Amino acid sequence: MAGDIVTKRNLFDLVQYSKVESSPFWGGAEFVIGNTPQQGINWIGQLPAVKAVIIKTRPGSYEEDGWSDESKANYHYSFKARNSVISFQEKANRVLINQPQFLYPIFLFAECKEGWMFEGKFSVVELEERYVVLSRGTNFVNQDVLGIVDAQYQEGGRRYVAHLMIERSKEAVIAVKSLNNWICEICGIDFEKQYGVPYIEAHHKIPVSTYSENYLVQIEDFALLCPNCHKAVHIHMKESGKSYDEIRIALSGGS
Repeated sequence: MAGDIVTKRNLFDLVQYSKVESSPFWGGAEFVIGNTPQQGINWIGQLPAVKAVIIKTRPGSYEEDGWSDESKANYHYSFKARNSVISFQEKANRVLINQPQFLYPIFLFAECKEGWMFEGKFSVVELEERYVVLSRGTNFVNQDVLGIVDAQYQEGGRRYVAHLMIERSKEAVIAVKSLNNWICEICGIDFEKQYGVPYIEAHHKIPVSTYSENYLVQIEDFALLCPNCHKAVHIHMKESGKSYDEIRIALSGGS
């Protein structure tokens, strides 16, 4: 849990020896941890849909790195660069860029005197030219709603086409919460009634790649889904290219 401390040796060994079948850290091929040379960014499994990302950070090591304010809700984390040049095709950077699409958790550890302090589970909420903004928690409906445009990155001296972030709208989130019951639109589960915890996830019905940079999010743009249905929709969208409504009808039995 947040605040727990792991020794540097233990975390190093977890990353390094996850690749060795005879080691106590071996969990199978799907749990092998890839990493940058200094183990700053580590990813469990194979791209693009890794199981999780582990970040070890030393606040202040890079100009952009560090907490956005004293609440420690958001952390700025730099893309990895070689000779001051950032490649968005490098695996360490791809696992950050892909996170909003595949929704895997990012576990953030910050250096402390005793080793590495676990800061919690984070998601990518903004992509800047040289860093990402990590936000504590996951895609709860009461967070700022955002979308992310599918990106094309051109290299070899050519100009980068950066990700465009859809403008976040707190007003839209408040409206979604106030006008909708927190019941999954596909399977009908009431998460709070079933598990005793109020929880729902918001899904963009219209592919965000069709939005302009300054598109204002509307209530009608969202479907409220349970985690299982939300994940299923993303998988079907990726594999079939069908619209949200087509997938919803198929998953809900034609209703």
